[in-house]
Amino acid sequence: MTVKVRYLKEFAADMTNFSEHERSLIRAATLKIRENPFKQSEGGVGKPACENGNSSILSVKIVSAAIRIVYKLIKSKDGESALVIFAAAVNDSTPRAL
Repeated sequence: MTVKVRYLKEFAADMTNFSEHERSLIRAATLKIRENPFKQSEGGVGKPACENGNSSILSVKIVSAAIRIVYKLIKSKDGESALVIFAAAVNDSTPRAL
């Protein structure tokens, strides 16, 4: 399956707020997402980002750094798919050393 990755402008702005180590973790996570962007119920790496039933928005957590990456997989009928990555954010519920 061919997956094209697109980033929102806000994602680039988010990346400037992270340290180089955190950015490398985010890059590694986006590569894993690109390899298998489906929901965990379909054998992928993503979990639903919200509990209100909108399962088209998925997220992946980098537990060691308390970072969450939010994305959406858009499937087309011709077999190509686009992966739109919205944001990378620090999970507010986990303390983070600055």
